[in-house]
Amino acid sequence: MDVLVIESATGIAATLEHRLVRDGHQVISCNDSHGGPCLGVESNAACPLLQHIDVAVLARERGAARSLNEMGAVCALRHRVPLVTLHAGDEFGPGPSTEIAAAVARRAVEAGYEAVVRKQVGHAVDDITVQREYRRIHVTISVATSTSALNIHRLVDRVRQAVRAHDVHTETVDISVVKADPAVD
Repeated sequence: MDVLVIESATGIAATLEHRLVRDGHQVISCNDSHGGPCLGVESNAACPLLQHIDVAVLARERGAARSLNEMGAVCALRHRVPLVTLHAGDEFGPGPSTEIAAAVARRAVEAGYEAVVRKQVGHAVDDITVQREYRRIHVTISVATSTSALNIHRLVDRVRQAVRAHDVHTETVDISVVKADPAVD
């Protein structure tokens, strides 16, 4: 995984970073060469969020006030990157608690996409699923078998517009359409 590690205080995530590297993950940081919270200040092209990030981890002291060092968490959320907050002493690495937290964060991001698509298309589609993948968003919509090709084309355009309005940073938006008869009870 490509993991963006954000520290509320310098050095708070040293153990976390060591475990991630040991377990084969790519650790990425927002900190600039002066210890500041943003690589993008020195060079906009250096921002780590211009590449795919699987999950962002905010390491912070429990009960500590928010700090400017946590700005990467704000940027991660703007880029629709799943964010997990860990407090000093929390375990992070392969294990059920971390995997569950990352999955919940990812699902929350995907649910945000589903909500904006549903708002755009209303009940013209039966079901919407979204998967956030490497440099792309994949949306699957389910429509009634009687839906015309022209209406499907219009729906796809509206779905794409909704995703693009919600996330201007993703490179690719793939949309699949499944024709299905409504379930008969």
